[in-house]
Amino acid sequence: MAHIAMLIPSLGGGGAERTVLRTAGGLLGRGHRVDIVAFEPTVAYPGEVPGEARLIVLCGHGEWRRRRRTGMPDRALWRPERAPIRSLVSLVAGLVREFSTAGVDLLRRAALSRALRFVRYLERERPDVVFANLPQAEYAALLAARLLPRAPPIVPVMRNTAEPNGRHARRRRLLLPASARIVAVSRGVADSVSALAGVGRDRIDVIYNPAVTAKALRCAGTAPDHPWFRDDGPPVVLGVGRLAPQKDFPTLIEAFRRVLAERPCRLLILGEGPLREELENLVSSLGLEDRVSMPGWADDPYAFMSRARLFVLSSRHEGFPGVLVEALACGCPSVSTDCPAGPSEILEDAGLLAPVGDPEALAAAMLRALARPADPAAQRAISGRFSLERAVEGYDGLVRGLANGGGEDGQK
Repeated sequence: MAHIAMLIPSLGGGGAERTVLRTAGGLLGRGHRVDIVAFEPTVAYPGEVPGEARLIVLCGHGEWRRRRRTGMPDRALWRPERAPIRSLVSLVAGLVREFSTAGVDLLRRAALSRALRFVRYLERERPDVVFANLPQAEYAALLAARLLPRAPPIVPVMRNTAEPNGRHARRRRLLLPASARIVAVSRGVADSVSALAGVGRDRIDVIYNPAVTAKALRCAGTAPDHPWFRDDGPPVVLGVGRLAPQKDFPTLIEAFRRVLAERPCRLLILGEGPLREELENLVSSLGLEDRVSMPGWADDPYAFMSRARLFVLSSRHEGFPGVLVEALACGCPSVSTDCPAGPSEILEDAGLLAPVGDPEALAAAMLRALARPADPAAQRAISGRFSLERAVEGYDGLVRGLANGGGEDGQK
């Protein structure tokens, strides 16, 4: 069986971090050795770190001295590294020659430090394949591979659409063609990456995130900790996500105000983030304080999903909205913006999709869903396409193909 490295900047809270932990556990179940490798010593979900995985922290000496162990299990392996000056000079000189004419900023000190730390890991541990998750890890792995005469296959996992003018665009145009393969978490993401980096679509494997797990289904049977689920008041509409511009909760709140004019209901938003004050001010300005509740982050939102009347995703963009699949798995009727990418690949009814940033259209979709509640069993059946088992099968097939000197297709 293969030795797999799952590289990620940190294991702080977020969907990508949770997906890495779930995938690592599934690959361990297939008999592979798995290292979960991070640059920062933070774990938001210590109970979800698979016991058989090695958790390796490639920290700098500053982190080593401070020993910041935010949620870090005691069994984590610390690897403090100080980059040799000679290697650093050699790396910078080579990168300047290669990338300066393209005007690409790859030479920041933090990026070089991560790359050199990962070189040490590759030399010491010699994994058979590396899955690099999120841009910082993606760059570190691809740069590290350029420093070694024989590097393992590097497979970036692309979790969001690749925008032609986005902040990572020029770097990805230069680096992604050197990848052994690329994993995209939806067909929309795969198409955007192919167009951006000029990588053939046949080199990109679509493997949907493992959004449906046994734990999620178990938690769905518990009672949610909120008074609105213990009274006989109006039904609850649910939103879940970081309080950040991407999730576009202002559009959801505006749409909810329109729905409220047609039928009684309440809006519950689970999440935390930089826009909390702005959203609270919006709720207040619309006079909705008694109808909108934002209690903060919930580690396990599944109990809320199983008892809400409707789940709404209002995002401006996604890669693969796992929270939408989780709601379906809990039997909760759902609507979404038709944002790139993912919702249209998940929901099977175009009437449940609304244009991005259009509160009137989103309200209409919400009213349609509330007027004809979907069958919970049918919702769960839709979510079955995005199970942990299917995701692990895709990664396992890709690993075996790379180990044989090629690459098998995941889900094209």
